[in-house]
Amino acid sequence: MSVRKCSNGLEADWSYVEEAIYANYSRKWARRCLALMRRYGHILYSLDASELMVLKPSKRVEAMKALGMLARVLGLRDRWRAIREAYGLRWSLEMDSTPPILTSQAYSSLLSKAREMLRSSGSYRGALEFIALSGLRVGEALEAMRLYCMDGDNYLNRELMVLEHFRYPEIFMRRSKKAYVTVLDGYMLDLLDHAKPITYDALRSSIRRRLGGGHCPSIFRKIWATFMRRHGLEPEMIDLLQGRTPKSIFLKHYYRPDLRHLIENVRENLKNLRMELGIGEC
Repeated sequence: MSVRKCSNGLEADWSYVEEAIYANYSRKWARRCLALMRRYGHILYSLDASELMVLKPSKRVEAMKALGMLARVLGLRDRWRAIREAYGLRWSLEMDSTPPILTSQAYSSLLSKAREMLRSSGSYRGALEFIALSGLRVGEALEAMRLYCMDGDNYLNRELMVLEHFRYPEIFMRRSKKAYVTVLDGYMLDLLDHAKPITYDALRSSIRRRLGGGHCPSIFRKIWATFMRRHGLEPEMIDLLQGRTPKSIFLKHYYRPDLRHLIENVRENLKNLRMELGIGEC
């Protein structure tokens, strides 16, 4: 049973909810989603969404996504729809909000933090270097390292020198995030050959212990995308290599680049990216 009676009215059966969420989403997002569900889930029963109205637009949409999933799991979609209509809740952010490109940190600032993280990474330096050069999400890069240790012969296409993530759809193929391949060069392959699998929590704890909470390895993904764009890689290919599901009709049905040329272009840029980040320096 997904909803049960308690002394205060209705209450979610959280063991049922957790099982449903972990079965359909990545572990990292499931943890975040469940935290939001527990914080705001009472709104589905009280019908009072006033506390959502005072949140920043991005936080409000995130909370709404969690509530929407909770309502779907509990069979309370109509109730959630009525709440949204009553409070005028919208899925999109306000149109007059400032574009992230004008408010986020400059590339030079991200680069400075990235170099500091690499210098202070200790025994986790190899993992951080692979995260930085792969362009993947942190969790995906760590999974790639683990899978290579376990099943490298099947995972690595030695002819193209790419990791074929599509061979492991249960890990890399999610509804809105699909990582297909990662281009390697000799340096990255050497990192994988000497890598010891680590968990996301262990890596995050190590960085926070050494540098504090203001440093996060996810900035390497932003640096990778910015660097590759500055060096001529098309946005559609950056999206594809970083695992963002293509939405445009052009990319889905018409764009057919020369794959080998694309891979070689990325591989040539990886050496320059290493120099930019100070990777490989003594």
